[in-house]
Amino acid sequence: MCTGHKTILLFISALLLLPRAVMAEQYRSKLLLNPGQELTESADVSIRELEASFNDMQRDYSKASAGTQLARHYVQQGEYEKAIDYYQSALSTQGLAQVVQADLRRELADVYLQMKLPQQALDTLQPLGAIEHYSEPALLLTYGRVQFALGNYLRVADALDRLLILTQPEQQALYQQIVALAYSIQDYERSAATLKVLLQRYPQHAEYWFQLVSMLLKRGQNQQALEYLMVARMQGIAFSEQNTLLLASLYTANGNPYTGAKTLQEAMLSGAVTPTGERYQTLFEYWLQAQEREPATRALAQAAKLTADAELYLYWAHLLLEQAQWAEMNVVVRELCECALDPRLTGRANVMLGISEYRLGNKSVAYRAFANATLSGGVNTQAGHWLAKLEAEGVEGTQPSSASGPCQPATP
Repeated sequence: MCTGHKTILLFISALLLLPRAVMAEQYRSKLLLNPGQELTESADVSIRELEASFNDMQRDYSKASAGTQLARHYVQQGEYEKAIDYYQSALSTQGLAQVVQADLRRELADVYLQMKLPQQALDTLQPLGAIEHYSEPALLLTYGRVQFALGNYLRVADALDRLLILTQPEQQALYQQIVALAYSIQDYERSAATLKVLLQRYPQHAEYWFQLVSMLLKRGQNQQALEYLMVARMQGIAFSEQNTLLLASLYTANGNPYTGAKTLQEAMLSGAVTPTGERYQTLFEYWLQAQEREPATRALAQAAKLTADAELYLYWAHLLLEQAQWAEMNVVVRELCECALDPRLTGRANVMLGISEYRLGNKSVAYRAFANATLSGGVNTQAGHWLAKLEAEGVEGTQPSSASGPCQPATP
């Protein structure tokens, strides 16, 4: 190609590019033209300019578009009254497509809901007709929330039916909102069914497993709740402390206290569950239901030591009595009596002390403990039988006028 032709082509190319450069320059923001100006200041200037020109705009589309932008701006600022004015101005024009107008009505209805004005929200949606004509899930969600705020739960259910027709599990956020809306009207069956669909599509989403379990528990379906927790664990879903406790309790409630106890015990040993006195007491109860006396006694011992609960100490001593563990029983009762005893429990403590001493062959010490028990009330008959037995065996003693020995009531 000759040099002259090349020069002409370059000149034409430059002419073609020039308008784009000029247009780009015209639409540069004030922030770029004035680098020292703050962004918020520039934004405020732009908003003021748009507001100033709003009423001068003659074309419906331009006015509707500007009104929409201003309405959304004021929603973000929390200035709902101004937002409503601009939404209504935009909707009053003839420059909006039907689908755009429906979206604006949805946004305006959401603003009314924020202001706790559900009837105004419903009035905003009324021109769109019956919900059978709604094709946008977001619009149906707003309609459902409006009806919920008005207490029309059957209308909410109608919206949910329509939503499930229009929505696919891949639209995860919408499905989550369907679950929440169904839950709000206590439609736990629908919430559970929707969560099951979500779990099929997103089996590694831990929140869905535990939400579904909660729904099943709400419906009294404890066995199903347990089964879903078991599957979640097999799937490797991470359990919180509370969910681990729930799993153990569901095993027990569904007739398998042994597995419930094992689950709780292993969780405390691993640190997945904090080993508190209350938790050990629960573990004791599970082992007891499973008729496992030895682990039940060990759990009860931990519960008593961690809580310093006198009733638990006495129950611990009673379990040791049943197992004929006399020396250990004696130690437990004496450990209990080192603390200031509630007067209501002093008699029982002395009886347990007397039994352990008697079985250990310390009959005179046992006699004194039973005699002390008769001073406290509540166990007089039992203590009297033991005193009669000791006297029949030739043990001599006198009835004290005041309590003595290790198990004394706390002084006021």
